[in-house]
Amino acid sequence: MKALLVLFALLPLGFAYYKLESAIDPIKMLYNYTGVGAISLLLLSLVPSTCKRVCGQNLLRYRKTIGLLAFAYTLLHVSVFIVLDSEFDFITIFEKSLKKPFIYIGAIAFIILLFMALTSFKKLFAKLSKYHKAVYLALALALLHSFWAQKVAGVFEYSVVAVGVVLLVERIFHLKNNLLYNAP
Repeated sequence: MKALLVLFALLPLGFAYYKLESAIDPIKMLYNYTGVGAISLLLLSLVPSTCKRVCGQNLLRYRKTIGLLAFAYTLLHVSVFIVLDSEFDFITIFEKSLKKPFIYIGAIAFIILLFMALTSFKKLFAKLSKYHKAVYLALALALLHSFWAQKVAGVFEYSVVAVGVVLLVERIFHLKNNLLYNAP
């Protein structure tokens, strides 16, 4: 099942590769495919916990795979910016981030996801799992990055933000209930 999940998650990259030659602005197209893939998979990585609490469905065994796929798309998204758009010109990157604050918001989300990807292996996860709650901060920053990056927000952008808000609010209620019922 995990192999099918990985295959399904990588389909948009295959489609982007297929359309690359005919794209009017290939870099913008790659930004869009990798960005939408990253944010969609990041949202999807939170669904297994919600499903377990709300529906009683245990899909937790897929959470790590989805999270690593979200990081892979995020890494590709950042790579498009650094390699293709800025051509490793870090002065230009710095100047762009000053003009467009959504870039450094995205960079902070990337750093959080990088930490989580590097510490997702059993031994490190056992020691650092409490820090993986930072995924909620990464999600909030990624949503803000995604929303700010658009010149005009459409149905997709509002839908992504709405799904993200629902997942984050569910987490807050879950945390609040745990604190109330587990208080001494």
